[in-house]
Amino acid sequence: MIPRPVIRRLGLHKHPTSYNQPSLSLFPVPHHHRHLSSSSVSRSPTPLKLAIIGAGPSGFYTASRILSTLPADSPNGRDVEVHMYERLPTPYGLVRYGVAPDHPEVKNCQHKFDELSHDPRFKYFGNVLISSQRSSSPLSPSPSTSLSPYTYPHALRLRFDEILPYYTTLVLTYGASLSNPLSSVSGSSSSSDPLNGVFPALGLVSWYNSHPAFVDLPIDLSRVEEVSVIGQGNVALDVARILLKPVDSLRNTDLSEEVLDTLSKSRVKRVRVVGRRGPGQVAFTTKEFREMLSIPGVGYDGIKDKGLLASAKETVGNERMRKRLLTLMDTSREGEKTFVLDFLKSPRTFLSSSEDGRRVGEVEWNLNQLLSPPPIAETSGPSPPQSQTASVPTSGGVIARPTGETVTDKADLVVESVGYRSEPLTGEESVVEGGRWRLPFDGERGRVRNVSGRVVDEDGVAVPGVYAAGWAARGPVGVIASTMHDAYTLSSLILDDHFVSPPCSSSPMNGEASSTPASISLTPGPMNANPQPGVPDAVVNARGQGKIAVDLEAWHRIDDAEKERAKRDGKGKEREKFRRVEEMLSVLQ
Repeated sequence: MIPRPVIRRLGLHKHPTSYNQPSLSLFPVPHHHRHLSSSSVSRSPTPLKLAIIGAGPSGFYTASRILSTLPADSPNGRDVEVHMYERLPTPYGLVRYGVAPDHPEVKNCQHKFDELSHDPRFKYFGNVLISSQRSSSPLSPSPSTSLSPYTYPHALRLRFDEILPYYTTLVLTYGASLSNPLSSVSGSSSSSDPLNGVFPALGLVSWYNSHPAFVDLPIDLSRVEEVSVIGQGNVALDVARILLKPVDSLRNTDLSEEVLDTLSKSRVKRVRVVGRRGPGQVAFTTKEFREMLSIPGVGYDGIKDKGLLASAKETVGNERMRKRLLTLMDTSREGEKTFVLDFLKSPRTFLSSSEDGRRVGEVEWNLNQLLSPPPIAETSGPSPPQSQTASVPTSGGVIARPTGETVTDKADLVVESVGYRSEPLTGEESVVEGGRWRLPFDGERGRVRNVSGRVVDEDGVAVPGVYAAGWAARGPVGVIASTMHDAYTLSSLILDDHFVSPPCSSSPMNGEASSTPASISLTPGPMNANPQPGVPDAVVNARGQGKIAVDLEAWHRIDDAEKERAKRDGKGKEREKFRRVEEMLSVLQ
C-alpha cells in the first residue's frame, strides 16, 4: 500500500463504488513501490492529460476511475484532463454493438459513461478515427475486408503524431473489431473462395445490433432452415438464441425495425452449436445455457453420447460450476424448433448448395478425439509475460486431434464464432518510420503488445506513458465485470507511474512484471511530458475539412433523436437506432 502521507500529498481519495469491492486497495502496488516516502513524490508533478482511444467499457471505466480517484478539488485533480476518441459518432462500443439485445441489464454499465459527461475535465470526440496505417488516406481510408468494405468515410482521420504532442498519457481501449479467420477452411468467410451464407459471428452480431459497418450484410433468413454455429462460447449461444427466439419476444428490445423484419421472415428450424472438443470444455456459462432451455417452442435432446458425458464429468472433477452445467446439459425437452449441442467436430470444408453453387449447403466436419497433453517439465528459465500466458500450454487442458474420419451435415447458414482479434492502428512493428511512432502490436495474437497493461516493444521494454486495457490488451476474454476490474487496475497503474515513481529502468520486463520495476527505453517515448494545451488543432478545425467531431452535446442530440424515433413509432421500444453514420450526422446539420 502507498503510505497515507503520499496518498494525501497526491490528493487521492478512496471513494465508494456500486460494485462492493472491499478487498480492492487504492493502488495494486508493485514490490518496488512498497517502501515509498513522501519525498519520492514530485512537489509539482506534470498535470495528467490522457488520450483514450476507444469509447467502450474499458475506456469509460478507465476514465471514470481516474477522475473519481483524483477529485476536481484535489491538488493533482484540478488540472487532470481526459479526452476520449471514438471512430463512430456513438459511444459505448461493445455495449451498444456487441451485447445481445435481449440482455438490457448488461447495458446498464453505460451509466459510467453518462456520469463522465458531468465532469468538465472529460471531453468526448466521436466520429474521429485515430490511425497511422499506410491506407489511412482520403482515397483509401482504412483497410476493408471481404466481409465488410466499410472504411468509415465520414470520420475525421488523424495520425497519432497529430494528437500525441497534446498528451502525457495514451490509453488504448479500442477493443477487438476483427474475426479470427478460418482461412484454411475452403468456403469460409476469410478463405480465397468464400461462400454466400457463411459469416463470422462478429458480422452477424454487428448486423443485428445495427453497427454501421455491417448494416448491408446480405442476411436472408427466408431460405434458411439449418444453421451451424462453429464455437461454443457465449457469443455462439447469443447467435443461436436470437435465431431461435420468437420474433415477437424481441420487439421491445433495441433491435431496429429492419432487423426485426428480417427475423420475422426466418424459416430456421434447427441451430447446431458445434465444438471441436467435448462437453467439459465448453466456454459458455450456465446462465447463457439456461436461457437457451427457456426459449418457448425450442426443443433440446441433451448429450446423446453418455460415454462422452461421463468422460467430461471425470475431467471437471470437483469444479462445482462445471458439474452443475454438465448436469443441465444432460436434460432434454420437446419443441417445434431444435437446439443441438455437437462435439468433437472441426470444420474441414464448407460445401456449396446443389441449387446454388455460390451458396453454402453443407459442412464437412473432421471428427476429433480428445488427448491429454503430457506434463510440462519445470524449467529454471523465465516465465512468459502475463499478457502471453494464455498461449502457453498447461498440463491441465485437453486438446482435440482429428481421427481421420469425416461426416457431413446440412447447413443453409454457417456462423463462425471462433473469437475476435484487434487490428493494428499503426502497423504491426513498433519502429519509427519517417519520424512517426508506430504502436507495438502482436500480429500473431491480434492484440497490442503489453505486459500487465504497460505497452512494450518487441524486446519487452515498456513504452513510457502508453497503456492498453480490455480486449485490445488481453484478447476477447471475460465479461463486463472483468473488463471493469481490468480498467480499474490499469487506472491505478497509470496514476502510480505518473505521480509516484515513474519507471526509469531500461532492462526488459519479464514474466515477473508485477513484482519488478517497469522498464522503458532510454530513447524518449512518443508522449509529451509537457503537453500542448487544449484540444488538438485537427479536432478543433474538423469543420474546415468537411468533417464533424461529435462532442458530448452532439452525442446527446443523436441519443435524444433515437429515443424520439422510438416514441413516434409507438412500439414500446426505448430507442430506434440509427443504422448509418449519415443518419446520425444529419441530426447535427
